[in-house]
Amino acid sequence: MRSIAFFLGIILSGCFIINSSQAAPFAEVGDMQLRDDVELLARYDLIAGPVGTWPMTWTQITRNLHRADEMNLPAYVRTALMRVRSKIPGEWQVGAKVQLTTEPEIVRGFETTARNDVDVSAALQYNGESTTVKLAGGYRHGNGEDYGHFDGSYLAQELGNWQLYVGAIDRWWGPGREGTLLLSNNARPMPSVGFMRSEPQPFQTKWLSWLGPWQLRLFVAKMEEDRHVPNALIAGMSFTFEPIENWEIGLRRTMQLCGDGRPCDGETWLKALIGGGDVENSGTSEEPGNQLASVDMAYSFGVGQDAVLKLYAEATAEDEAGKLFLPKFFARLAGVSVYGPWGDSGAQWRVTAEYADTTATEYLYFGDRLKNVIYDHFIYHSGYRYKQRALGHSLDNDSKIFSAIFDYNGRSGDKISLKYENVLVNSDDTSFEDQVFNREKMHVFELGYANQIEFFNYQVSLRYSTDQLNTPDSKNDKLDFAFRLVINY
Repeated sequence: MRSIAFFLGIILSGCFIINSSQAAPFAEVGDMQLRDDVELLARYDLIAGPVGTWPMTWTQITRNLHRADEMNLPAYVRTALMRVRSKIPGEWQVGAKVQLTTEPEIVRGFETTARNDVDVSAALQYNGESTTVKLAGGYRHGNGEDYGHFDGSYLAQELGNWQLYVGAIDRWWGPGREGTLLLSNNARPMPSVGFMRSEPQPFQTKWLSWLGPWQLRLFVAKMEEDRHVPNALIAGMSFTFEPIENWEIGLRRTMQLCGDGRPCDGETWLKALIGGGDVENSGTSEEPGNQLASVDMAYSFGVGQDAVLKLYAEATAEDEAGKLFLPKFFARLAGVSVYGPWGDSGAQWRVTAEYADTTATEYLYFGDRLKNVIYDHFIYHSGYRYKQRALGHSLDNDSKIFSAIFDYNGRSGDKISLKYENVLVNSDDTSFEDQVFNREKMHVFELGYANQIEFFNYQVSLRYSTDQLNTPDSKNDKLDFAFRLVINY
């Protein structure tokens, strides 16, 4: 509660330093249709730079949209452009969200879904000339939890081409759609401070200009008190660049360090940043902390008439190979997404197939397979988790998932989704310390419908699962229902 009060005080204090005209705040994690539209507009050179890391600034999204007025674009691209423009926030923005479900989803992808049976929230946002203040709060009930929160609140200050922020925001680092390995919105957002570039412009020097548009993000977040090492910190660094148009590369690291009873001086941080050789692999409490590193790539290109094919992959390593400063013990994710126009009215279709495996394999796809590695650690026994939810993939350690998704986006704002997931959770039925999930294998089928009416967006979905989490001694198939209503004005 002290952390919530601290960040809430900072956010409220921002109200007294706001200027009078509009700024460009974040486009936040959770709106899959916005993400799809951004990818499509980037393919047609209307958005420059990497687009696989969220939140994104509206500065990057809107900078080149004016070019569309002089371009001969397919109807479905113009429809996507219209949707993006309709979501650009004004000076004031008021929002509310009501999410009800008979059971929260097993797999938590990029799209915002209910964390509990009842998940309601509201937000008030003011965008000044260079300062954005968002005050959000909500209530969640179900699955043994009952609590209020200020998730989603933040204060952001633009300084030149940089955005500095403090608050509790969701992050999604990587090209995956149904999961990402290093940092996702699976766990609740941690209170954090950080900064990122407002616009990913290229280097001006000839020695680095070949990197193309680049983005740098850094943050430090505070973990909860009720864990094996209370009040540990998470530091994250992400460098993404686009050396060739529509080919995006991400290099990322996170570090779990400090906390009650653990060293947190400058030497500890320096050792964590070096993160190699004897520093990383001492096998004793003298290690600075727990570290993960990832590399991801995404490339899209045209196929057929107006259709686009996107290939993407991510590899996240938990360890470092001796003194060679090379990553070791990988989780991996790969996917393909193809999309294009549905007729000539502006509708769009998309088909995606994605596979993820969070069991550590020594050399990516080869070598020894180690259990309880990626999101566990011998110093931080509560693991790479916040409030018992993994910061990376929603299925946690030693799990596999194959998903196939079909989406239809109509011109008028309607959307139909069909999804199939083949899921294996905690394959060896063990955990490093606290059991998170029992071993379960299941098939999940989901049908969803959504529509946009003025500033109301609603979604209903039916989901059938052949089993449920943490039911090790029986097969419990279940039909679940979910409803979401989002209001933004």
